[in-house]
Amino acid sequence: MKVSGWHEDGSSKGGWFHGRKEVEGQIWWDGWALDWIRLDPVPIWTDLVGSVQIRHNSPRQLNSEVLDTVEDKGLEAVASNCHMLEELRVFPADPFDQDFIPDGGGNGVTDAGFVSVSEGCPNLHYVLYFCRKMTNAAVATVVRNCPNFTHFRLCIMNMCEPDYLTNDPMDEAFGSVVRTCKELRRLAVSGLLTDRTFEYIGTYAKKLETLSVAFAGNSDRSMQYVMQGCPNLRKLEIRDCPFGNTALLSGLERYESMRSLWMSACNVTMNGCRVLAREMPRLNVEVIKEEDSDGVQAEKVYVYRTVVGPRRDAPPFVLTL
Repeated sequence: MKVSGWHEDGSSKGGWFHGRKEVEGQIWWDGWALDWIRLDPVPIWTDLVGSVQIRHNSPRQLNSEVLDTVEDKGLEAVASNCHMLEELRVFPADPFDQDFIPDGGGNGVTDAGFVSVSEGCPNLHYVLYFCRKMTNAAVATVVRNCPNFTHFRLCIMNMCEPDYLTNDPMDEAFGSVVRTCKELRRLAVSGLLTDRTFEYIGTYAKKLETLSVAFAGNSDRSMQYVMQGCPNLRKLEIRDCPFGNTALLSGLERYESMRSLWMSACNVTMNGCRVLAREMPRLNVEVIKEEDSDGVQAEKVYVYRTVVGPRRDAPPFVLTL
């Protein structure tokens, strides 16, 4: 297991920790400037991770990156020994295989590990959490324990996955996030989500600046809730959602104050994009054409504000309206 950290002057501090499953060890630093720790598992035993102690004596914020092969027991170790943790990123060992099983078995990280970190690290304000299952109750507990989230990105890798205990949509999970976290700036949603999630976002996420959405929503109303209810929204990323021209055109009064809108694999048409370009001439409306495009659907749409007009370096497959 590689353990590494960086000082504020750019110098690194770290090394390799070798051990067998039966060996207990401690990893610790006394450096006051240490502000970042990365644990790179190389096949890792959860019993060993559970015995590792990371003693952080620095008054600066502590950030951590791990792979999901640390499992919930590894996150429990982080929660027990990194009470000053402010940022946590948990990445999948194999992001392209939803059925991936780590070496030695195991289930990756789950809702239990997420709750453990929130209980042990009350200063947490940034999270990127890849997992394969989650519950509404767990997310509600996490934000209750850590109400100061500014960045909350929960990525349930199984598409349209409901609460695995109740089989309900994950609407109440993200409803809890936007109701509780008043300083929320960035949000990524996942799981089985209906229009209700976006109604919650539009009602409560008044400081939200960036929203990422995939495989979510029932209708155009989802996007309408967001466009009408989030006055500080700057960047909106949408893919594989049932949002069409009505959703696209619901942001007519907002796009000039935003940085960009990206929509792919939605129900937007070329005609809808032309209407947007005609009504908002100071926007660049670009359609990225696919090889098998039928000329009706706009498979990928990129909208952004500009003061210099359409760009002149667009490749042939990008149509500027």
